[in-house]
Amino acid sequence: MHAIIVPCLYLLSGICAYAAILHLASSLRTPVDRTQLLFAGINLLVLLHGLMLASSYRAESVAEYASLLRYDLSAIALFLITLTWFIAGYTGVRPRWFLLGLTAWASILFVVNLALPFSIQYETITDLERFTLPWGEVIVSRATGHNSSWFYSGVATVLAVYVFMIYSLISRYRRDHLRTTFFMLIAVALQICTGIEGILVRASTIDFIHLGPFGYLAMIIVMGIALNYESQQLLRTSENRFRSLVEQSPFSIQVLTKDGKTRLVNNAWKKLWGVDAETIGDYNILQDQQLIDKGAMPYIKSGFAGLATEIPPIIYNPADNPIIHGPTKNRWVRAFVYPIKDALADVREVILMHEDITDKKRVEDAIRNIAAGVSSESGEKFFQQLVTSLAKLFDAKFTFIGVVDKQDASRVSTLAIYNQNKITDNINYNLDGTPCTNVIGKETCIYANDVQTMFPQDKMLSKLNAQSYIGSPLFDINNRALGLIAVLDSKPLENEKQAREILEIFAARAGAELQRLSAEAHIRRMAYEDYLTGLASRAHMHERLTEELDRARQTREYGALMLIDLDHFKTINDALSHDVGDDVLRAVGRRLNEVVNDNIFMARFGGDEFVAMSNTQTTDLSLAKTIADALSQTIMNKLMSPIIVGDRAFTVGASIGIVVFPESEETELDILRHADMALYRAKNRGRGNTQFYLPDLLAAATSRLHLEEGLRHVINNDELKLHFQPQLDADGKMIGAEALLRWRHPEMGDIPPATFIPVAEETGLIHTIGRWVFDQACSSLNAWTQAGLPFRGHLSINVCPWQFVRPDFVTQIQECINYHQVDPRRLMLELTETALLYDLEDTIAKLKSLRDLGLQISMDDFGTGYSSLAYLKDLPLDQIKIDRAFVSELKDTDKHPLVETMIAIGQHMHLAVIAEGVETEMQRQVLVELGCANFQGFLFSVPLPESEFSEWLVSNGAATKIYGQRISE
Repeated sequence: MHAIIVPCLYLLSGICAYAAILHLASSLRTPVDRTQLLFAGINLLVLLHGLMLASSYRAESVAEYASLLRYDLSAIALFLITLTWFIAGYTGVRPRWFLLGLTAWASILFVVNLALPFSIQYETITDLERFTLPWGEVIVSRATGHNSSWFYSGVATVLAVYVFMIYSLISRYRRDHLRTTFFMLIAVALQICTGIEGILVRASTIDFIHLGPFGYLAMIIVMGIALNYESQQLLRTSENRFRSLVEQSPFSIQVLTKDGKTRLVNNAWKKLWGVDAETIGDYNILQDQQLIDKGAMPYIKSGFAGLATEIPPIIYNPADNPIIHGPTKNRWVRAFVYPIKDALADVREVILMHEDITDKKRVEDAIRNIAAGVSSESGEKFFQQLVTSLAKLFDAKFTFIGVVDKQDASRVSTLAIYNQNKITDNINYNLDGTPCTNVIGKETCIYANDVQTMFPQDKMLSKLNAQSYIGSPLFDINNRALGLIAVLDSKPLENEKQAREILEIFAARAGAELQRLSAEAHIRRMAYEDYLTGLASRAHMHERLTEELDRARQTREYGALMLIDLDHFKTINDALSHDVGDDVLRAVGRRLNEVVNDNIFMARFGGDEFVAMSNTQTTDLSLAKTIADALSQTIMNKLMSPIIVGDRAFTVGASIGIVVFPESEETELDILRHADMALYRAKNRGRGNTQFYLPDLLAAATSRLHLEEGLRHVINNDELKLHFQPQLDADGKMIGAEALLRWRHPEMGDIPPATFIPVAEETGLIHTIGRWVFDQACSSLNAWTQAGLPFRGHLSINVCPWQFVRPDFVTQIQECINYHQVDPRRLMLELTETALLYDLEDTIAKLKSLRDLGLQISMDDFGTGYSSLAYLKDLPLDQIKIDRAFVSELKDTDKHPLVETMIAIGQHMHLAVIAEGVETEMQRQVLVELGCANFQGFLFSVPLPESEFSEWLVSNGAATKIYGQRISE
């Protein structure tokens, strides 16, 4: 009961430990709060001081007391350093000399204290004095000994810290008038009083316990409350300031969480998009298909990765977003992405700022349209129309276009002058003393008013009474100065920014026209040279081929012509622009030019096609082909070596068609046509190879032409027929049929669809044939219904990709259905993956429209395409059809993971699954075991003409089981 002081000190230490943990946790929140961190350190050191002091009160020997005293005073030295930096950080009073000096001195005291045997307080200790407190508790109050000089320097350090604390807190209170600072000042004053009492006790001036720890406790409690209160106030202020900034900003602002959800939007955002924040729902910007399709997503993801990014202008329509469901409002928007990071540089939030530039875009488009309006003329009339349009647009009295005089660079010769509502004669004038001097070869110059005062020597300005002047330089594609275009007026110029933009557009167009005229002159000079590659031109090639053909007939020495086509060159143009493509062609031209010699002629035939012609100098046909083949291989090797264009390396392969001439009475055009046939064969064999012309190629081309000609008359000649093949379920009941196209040519007999369908697609005849197929299928379905035939289920009709991509495809289907008065729910359209995934967004829209009409959709040849199954969930399908290639591989002894997977996909996605090409009972049984419920194939019936299919329906349509015996053709 008499032990009070030591338990109180332990309680004090516990409170300090708890406070240290709380403030340490607060300090480590992002961003790191150094003030809280220092305050946590103060608590830890007070804890250590309390424990050491409590232990020293119970010391049993001088050695034990001296050891505890050293640790106690070391804690106080560190406490003084931490407390000083804390007060400096809290108050903002940071005298660098004092902070660094006190830190250095207290560190010295810390080291010396640990080094001395009796700490810095005593030189020697002879005994311990015990003191009985009023309530009877006996403690070791102090030691008997002589205080050292280090002790008094330590006391002076403590007092210096006290003075700094009082001064700093008073300074902050005067500056900010915060109540928390006032209470902290009172707490520090109390701590100073208890601290001085402790010094007097250590100096043996008074006999009592050390009250310093309890003063520390009061100071810690008050400071802790004050820090927490100020932190909360600062957080609220920061949040309010941020919210106010967002709400009042004229820019549309959207605050996003790091997973892409919208946390906050301002009024400008709502005004821009016409959408309330409450309607956004689960909108996730990282999944916005519009932004993905328009190329904005890489910029947004860069922002989420921590990089501030500007998104180039795009058109965005909130009505196209299925989650936002905003109003139809196409807006040109430029956006900026700013990540907000924490102290560990991790992205905490992302701010997306939008700027509506729709009006600016409209002005730019209008200006470009104005500039394009003068492109119908060329030469002198073009420039006259240009200055006339410019004068009307600026409502100015005088406009002109001039070029630098070729004889004297200090003079300008005009190409067209518009003066006082009419075109006038051209002039030649000196640049000295005119504003034009600051324009040519430099940049656009604007003198909005008082231009005569600035250029008093310019007589033209005086004669026209000009007040304003704006001029823009003309450059060619190599950035060489060509001249200028200028507008002068008798009134001041308004809206300088827009005027600059307009004039620079006209200047660009005028510069392009000058460049074009120069190019035309160059082409006239270089009639036989390809301007891009430097090789011979096509015209030169035709002339040379005629000469070579005549020479070959006279000398009987064979010549060889190679038609070279670069493989996949269109990909370079589409992906990297035509400018890069031109650079590649130039590089190819240089490579091919390395092969040229007296016997080899090289020309650019057009686009990415080249011609190599060789005089083999031999009358032996076999040797001539060997020489031609060797040359083609040399060319192939040249083109296979990497071509460096800028900072990119390209490996450009080629396909080559070779023809050796002469043969019989062939003409120049025959040779080129034969070379083209050989080239076509090389491409069809995988590209990157060479092929010689063979007479069989002509026969194949003739046969194909015959097919093409026949296809143009198949419908009128009633040569196309539909056959129908039943489809059954696992119980043998009919679920539908597929309409299959057949063609019986009057001369060539039955032609398989695999032969004529590609020709129809290439020639565009597939559209006419496709409409006929759908029309006939609907007509047959209607006839069966009217006749009361037991046709069950749906009628499947194949649709090729070329039909499906037509904009009016859905309209055609609807018109046909309405015309034949058939139930659209009984129609199933079969489309391949190629057709469905060509343009996914357009496909989904069309499929939804078709399903709204009532039609069903089947994905034909499922599993044979190249698409990702990730798209399957987005397509509104009713059925998937397993291709016959997988069914034919089924065996009752093997596992069938592919087929099993396809069936599982259909089941999980609630899609009907049908297998085609089922020819044996074993195949049907395996499919049933795997879970497939619908079948089509020879096991049940071959495709039947309509008359035979009608009979089949009468015989089998109502049967409960109509398979078990294969029906032969």
